[in-house]
Amino acid sequence: MALSITFILSSSAWAVERPLVEEYLHSGDLSNGELVLEAVLVDEPDNDQVRFGLGVLRLVRGIERLGQSLSRYGVKTTRAPILRLPVPENPNPEVITYTAFRRMLDDFYNDLETVEATLAEVTDDDVQLPLRLNKIHLDLDGNGKANEEFGTILKSIVRQDFDFLKENPDFEVHFDRGDVAWLRAYCHLVMSILDMMLVMDTEESFNISAHDWFAKPEHKYEGTRQEQWKKLREVNDAVYVKEPLRFNRFRLHLIAVTELNHETWRHIRMEEDDHFEWLPNPSQKGVLGLPVRNEMIDAWLAMMDEFKRLLEGQKTLPRIFNPNKDGKGLNIKILLSDPPEKFVYGSYPDQWPDKYFTDDPDVDLQLLFRVFGMFSNPAAVGYSIWFN
Repeated sequence: MALSITFILSSSAWAVERPLVEEYLHSGDLSNGELVLEAVLVDEPDNDQVRFGLGVLRLVRGIERLGQSLSRYGVKTTRAPILRLPVPENPNPEVITYTAFRRMLDDFYNDLETVEATLAEVTDDDVQLPLRLNKIHLDLDGNGKANEEFGTILKSIVRQDFDFLKENPDFEVHFDRGDVAWLRAYCHLVMSILDMMLVMDTEESFNISAHDWFAKPEHKYEGTRQEQWKKLREVNDAVYVKEPLRFNRFRLHLIAVTELNHETWRHIRMEEDDHFEWLPNPSQKGVLGLPVRNEMIDAWLAMMDEFKRLLEGQKTLPRIFNPNKDGKGLNIKILLSDPPEKFVYGSYPDQWPDKYFTDDPDVDLQLLFRVFGMFSNPAAVGYSIWFN
């Protein structure tokens, strides 16, 4: 009898009321789910679990739309950033142009911007969003059937199996307030990458190499691999800036990442529960099974602070890289706020105009890289991707 009572109490402690968003994430009915969640928020504007869920659903829908665009143009297996989604092979792809490629990236940027803005409105410090990630389904090829599972997609991207799924096959995670800030930071990080992909006019180099990425490019380079690389070096000798404002947007996104890292860990360090944690504090166990120590968090945040000082122009890149600038350092804020019209391949910073160099102190490079010594060497990269 006592054993039965204990079992019942234990089971009820683990019982979780599934959030509304899960129904639509699992069925793959993302467009209808977005409408339903938006309608709920009209009637319940303070319901931050629904708002958190809406942000997650919009993220999944943005990834799905990117996948459908990649499938439409017959993307090939690649390690290129943003293009690594494992979309099903398209037997009849459309012709892709440079303009269509840029539009695809910009559409994904706009989706991420919407996700970040949605999550930024979450203010409830006690918000909880339990999700079973392995049951999320996407329609990556646009055939109207959400057949692709999130877990399979993720394993394909990171190219490894997840041992933790043996104990947690549904990949259940109970996201909380700290994870809201973490996800916002990741949106900013990916948007910064997209800004750097779109800031330059790379049409010539795209036309030379597009056949390596897509099945049916508008222009296919005819020549040997050696001739292709030679041509790429030639066209990259001087790359012109197409959208200069993206340089500063890139900088501002990264500043947001540094600030949101502090918000993330402030909330996570205050947590007292221990149940399917995504990012755990030292007293918790995370679903990924990776331990977290206070000295890790402190070193990570110190690195973020130093990186922010570099981005805000309070510190500069060390003078050893700029021997012809009278001991002055390269000021990243000035460079990205007022970039040159073109970047010459192979040129060194000390060949750039004097306006980019100031007497501000050097950034502490040791502080930037010391954090990796806090993690076990084989897991250093994984920790940095996970910590964001």
